[in-house]
Amino acid sequence: MSLIRLLPARFHAVADYAVAALLILVPLVIIKGSMLAVAVGVVVGSVVAVVSALTRYPLGLVKVLPFTVHSAGDYLAVVLLIASPFSLRFEHTDPHLTVFYIAAGLAVLAVSVITDYQYSPKRPGLPAQQPVPAQQASAQQTPVEHTLVPAVPICQDAPAYPAAAIQPSPASQGSLARDLATAYQAATQQAATQQAVAQQAAAKLVAAQKGAAEQIAAQQAAAKQAAAYQAAADQAAAQQVAAEQAARAAAEQAAAYQAAARYAAEQHASHQAAAEQAAADQTAHLAAARQGAPDQAAAHQAAADRAAAQQAKHQAAAEQAWAEHIAAEQAAAEQAAAEQAWAEQAAVAQQAAAQVTARN
Repeated sequence: MSLIRLLPARFHAVADYAVAALLILVPLVIIKGSMLAVAVGVVVGSVVAVVSALTRYPLGLVKVLPFTVHSAGDYLAVVLLIASPFSLRFEHTDPHLTVFYIAAGLAVLAVSVITDYQYSPKRPGLPAQQPVPAQQASAQQTPVEHTLVPAVPICQDAPAYPAAAIQPSPASQGSLARDLATAYQAATQQAATQQAVAQQAAAKLVAAQKGAAEQIAAQQAAAKQAAAYQAAADQAAAQQVAAEQAARAAAEQAAAYQAAARYAAEQHASHQAAAEQAAADQTAHLAAARQGAPDQAAAHQAAADRAAAQQAKHQAAAEQAWAEHIAAEQAAAEQAAAEQAWAEQAAVAQQAAAQVTARN
């Protein structure tokens, strides 16, 4: 399951153990992340190490799995390393481990597509087939003359299979050529299939990266919008507090003006009564001055003038108190209206804060 058979099995084994060690040590020691992200590296690295130890290749400890089955595990590790950050949704919480896992998956994919998976260990006890020398081959093809040759005893140490016995016949050579052509065609088809799978994996990786970038951009936009909503909510809350304080101040001012209006009304009533009393005293003194003795007329006239002056003074004070009463009532009404306006503004600010909070 490789595209180009360049990397020997021994170097592939070294790469397997190195990747397993990195997947286990990097999340635990170097790039520490969340428990889920670290668990992915530890689990995949442990599985890679166990599969490598069980593979029939130079560095396998218990050689059970064929090297071709091992190749399927390599491609499965590639898929797990690249897809796990997005399927388990830790690409934003652990971006460094995400980049490391994707890089490790691409490295495993690169090593897998150039590895020669046709490795098979040498089996002891089988005799090596030696090519037939040219002299023997030519001697076999040369016709033998009918001459008497002395009998030669057979040596006990002669090999059991002479070189001429293992020379393939033309029929077997043709069969071998057909088998080689069939194997080459199958290998070509397998290479094309693996290349298509690699291209699909690369396309999926590009799509996943594009989706991750779009998701990151959407989350950043959502964060900015949430920050704007929070600022608007804080501003609305501050406006609500200011409006409530202004409403309370207006209410207190309106109460003070109402108290001043009541006091001015009391003063107006008091001065009005004093003016009426002074007018009555003036009338009484004028009557006494007209009807009394001439020597008392001047005294009653003076008393009547003083009473008139008192009446005028109290009348002016009563008018001033009434004017103050009117002004205080107008000010109290204005403060009451301001209180109502500030209260309405506080209600509007509270409603706006509630809406912004609900959007956020």
